[in-house]
Amino acid sequence: MNGSRAERLRDFGPVFSLVMGALAVLVGVGIAGLVWRDAVYGHRLQVDLLGPMPLLGNDVPFLFTGMTVVLVLAFAGSIAWVWLCGSFDRPALGLLAFSLFADVVPGTYQLGLLMIVLIFVERTLRRGDAPFRLTPMVLPLALIVTSYCVTFVIAEKFAPEVPKFFFRATYMAMVVLLPAVLRSRRQLDLLLHYVMVAACIGVTAAIAQTILSYVVGYPVTFHTGAYNVVVTGFGTFPRCTGLMQHPNHQSNALSAVAVLVLWLATQPRRRLTPARRAQYAAIYVYLCIGVLITWSRSGWLALGVTSMLIPFLRWPRFIPGFLAVGGAAAVGAWTSGFAATAYKTVHDFNASSADFRWHIDHIAIQAFLEKPIFGQGVTQIMNYYNPYHLQVHNSYLQAFSELGLFGVATLLLFGCTLAWRMAERLRNARHPADREWMIGLSLAAGITLVQNMFAMFLWIKFLWALLAIMETSVTISRDQDVADEPRDLAFLPVSGANHAG
Repeated sequence: MNGSRAERLRDFGPVFSLVMGALAVLVGVGIAGLVWRDAVYGHRLQVDLLGPMPLLGNDVPFLFTGMTVVLVLAFAGSIAWVWLCGSFDRPALGLLAFSLFADVVPGTYQLGLLMIVLIFVERTLRRGDAPFRLTPMVLPLALIVTSYCVTFVIAEKFAPEVPKFFFRATYMAMVVLLPAVLRSRRQLDLLLHYVMVAACIGVTAAIAQTILSYVVGYPVTFHTGAYNVVVTGFGTFPRCTGLMQHPNHQSNALSAVAVLVLWLATQPRRRLTPARRAQYAAIYVYLCIGVLITWSRSGWLALGVTSMLIPFLRWPRFIPGFLAVGGAAAVGAWTSGFAATAYKTVHDFNASSADFRWHIDHIAIQAFLEKPIFGQGVTQIMNYYNPYHLQVHNSYLQAFSELGLFGVATLLLFGCTLAWRMAERLRNARHPADREWMIGLSLAAGITLVQNMFAMFLWIKFLWALLAIMETSVTISRDQDVADEPRDLAFLPVSGANHAG
């Protein structure tokens, strides 16, 4: 397919060369115009928030030009990808994966979701059969949505939250859609590798923010306010967000993918080639760098704790040795005072940020005690005697205060049902890959379980996407035979397979 298209392009001969030459001239003229605009209207940035003088300079020449060129190249690359694939399947799935790490690019998630739905509907209509299968997770999900809607009735100021509900409903819809359209190990493997690539793109954007921040002497991120930087005993640093709007969301998404990649990198030799193992290890290190420059203490804690679980799960016969070495290191750090010094140093990063959270948590507890059954309503904690006008920085308290006991019960039903289904498939996995993916995804979910104690992740799309991927791994393990690919795939059909339409 690809070769035939390249041959057809060459067949155009002089006409094609003339068209490409004209396009090249137009691109050159366009870039020259952007450079002229930057030269005339550009502004020098002279700030010193990150130090007495910027590290590399005090202006960024041709910033608008550079950003425009990057966006145009990204658009051209996406068009080329569709052309080479011959369909929208892979670009749609890639766009969906990219959107999980790109909150600042509006509409990418909804567009990716819509493309997948349209592809699925078009092909099933042509074939006359829609292999859309609902899973048992639909019931607890419906109860969660019901709990959310109940808060509209009891909340005093719910009107501004209605539009947000519809956006969040699209996030939760992934739990229904993804297990229905992704029905083979090949498809799940493709999605998760797209997620890895998207996470690396997010880290690259964060590193670019770091460099740019030191160029201009000011934090250049997509987060604003006092928490755009972290003040430490050894300097002030930008809290890089990559393409996310908040550094905690960036650290949560990157950490989840990092621990999944580390689990895959430690597979037995017979399951993984040395080249792929080295690739996974490099991705893990790269994602750790991305988590580090978010300066998210909860992200550091979650990634560190979950990563240290992997040796115990992967090599259980060495557990006594791991405990002995770890215990000796812990005793040495405690007796030497290193542990206390490290804790104090990390605690003092934006110390006021850590201190005020206890006040917000106390407000959340009081709000729950006032309306324990159905809660105050989603985000209504902002209106409950909250002088800080901030959300609860604890997802568990957020659930209790906003949704009450009924909402918490629906969330627990959802989580326990999914955990039971994954445990059952781990005991009865048909393929070695099933076990690897499900344990890795469980570890990734552990990142959020830890970080939920320090941040708000209840309604972000990455959480619901991770839950949807976990359920997808369950349904694929249960339904797909070890070697056979389903022959009624409406989405991402096997190339060359005999599919109607």
